[in-house]
Amino acid sequence: MAKKKIVLIIKSNPFSWKAFEALRQAVGLSMGHNLTIVFMKEGVYTLTDWKPEMIGIEPIDKSMEALGMTEAAVIAEEEAIRERGIKLKQWSIEIEIKPKEEICELVENAEVVITW
Repeated sequence: MAKKKIVLIIKSNPFSWKAFEALRQAVGLSMGHNLTIVFMKEGVYTLTDWKPEMIGIEPIDKSMEALGMTEAAVIAEEEAIRERGIKLKQWSIEIEIKPKEEICELVENAEVVITW
């Protein structure tokens, strides 16, 4: 099967199972495709230093670490970070911060877009 250009967008807040499951899916997809994970809107909270285990949610650290071993790109929306006044956690993987305009271009050029 040919590699696809996939953009996986996480726009939901991390206070449910969605972000955790989206990142599990991302790890699987990153092994066979050209994957870009984009955290937008409320999804940028996922990249902060919050404590998900305090509300019974699995932390995403292992998924982020696994993504660091692949060629997946991880991007956070610049405007969402600024509007919420948040600071991103130091991850073992590089998180690129890009404006919405550049994210739109990535989505436009993708063969597959998955939204969480």
